[in-house]
Amino acid sequence: MGTKRDGPPSWSSAVNRGLFGAGIFLLLLVVVFRRPVAASVILATFMLLIYIPLGHLIDRFMFDRRQAAKRRQRERDLRGE
Repeated sequence: MGTKRDGPPSWSSAVNRGLFGAGIFLLLLVVVFRRPVAASVILATFMLLIYIPLGHLIDRFMFDRRQAAKRRQRERDLRGE
């Protein structure tokens, strides 16, 4: 039985993670750095547009690495190493 990590990346998980990251970013801008709310929302929205595809790209990269490692291990097992 595999873990959730073993499944392929999905856009919905990238969106959820991006929303979480942009929300934290917005909170930091408003609360910690005392920036105006309107400007902070615009900047957080821009960050969200970066976080989503970047998060999916990183998930895809890590998934492909795990799949390649599993494939190499299966090949070693078949050769008896």
